[in-house]
Amino acid sequence: MDRILVPVDGSENSMKAVEKAVEIGSLKKSHITILTVVNSKRDNPYIIEQDYSTDISQKNIENGKRVLNNALELCAGYAGEIDTLLRNGDIAEVVIDTAEELDIDLIVMGRRGMSISARSLLGSISNKVLNYANRSVLVVK
Repeated sequence: MDRILVPVDGSENSMKAVEKAVEIGSLKKSHITILTVVNSKRDNPYIIEQDYSTDISQKNIENGKRVLNNALELCAGYAGEIDTLLRNGDIAEVVIDTAEELDIDLIVMGRRGMSISARSLLGSISNKVLNYANRSVLVVK
């Protein structure tokens, strides 16, 4: 595995995925890309006032940066190259598109990062990535 993508959302399972990616990546000093995706429309699609929407977007970006920094802390001492990406959009689509764009060999992701009720309404992100990505996917529990 030369290139590994790890989507993170700050959940315990996504942080376990970071640890697993480091473990796997250490075998070949793989390049690891840690990705977080912010999506203001998903957070609240009913916001129409631009100032309020911009404020929420800014908070989502700040939270995304915090999530990436927390994930990087788990990679301390990793001998390979690590970079981070913060992107906006539909989470599953961004993960799949980023994997294609960066020619990723393996996507390592947590099993679930949201509540059961939200997952049943929206569909599991890891399930969408498993079904639609043209890359190998490891789902960490």
